[in-house]
Amino acid sequence: MARARSSGSQDTQPRARSDAYVGLLFISLLAQITGAVFFFLDWNQYPSNKPTEPPKITTPAPAPGPQQPAPAPGGGVPAPGVPGGGMAGMAGGMAGMGGGMAGGMKK
Repeated sequence: MARARSSGSQDTQPRARSDAYVGLLFISLLAQITGAVFFFLDWNQYPSNKPTEPPKITTPAPAPGPQQPAPAPGGGVPAPGVPGGGMAGMAGGMAGMGGGMAGGMKK
């Protein structure tokens, strides 16, 4: 026959104890609340009305002058026979870099 429980008896299983991780959760909750309070205090300092528009500044049209000089011949492409490689090809440059220009160094 099953034993009847009395009204004052408790379960025989031990109660779970809080460990260090529960403390860390509590600390992080306090940090979140503190951050939200500081965020509100910072946000509350801004005015609630819209700022006035700054005055428009007009600049006079540029005076007609000489035309732009023509670009250099070749468009910035190195001359044939000149090794590419940027700084890696120069004395004291980065070792082991093969360059990045089209064609690169010819061996």
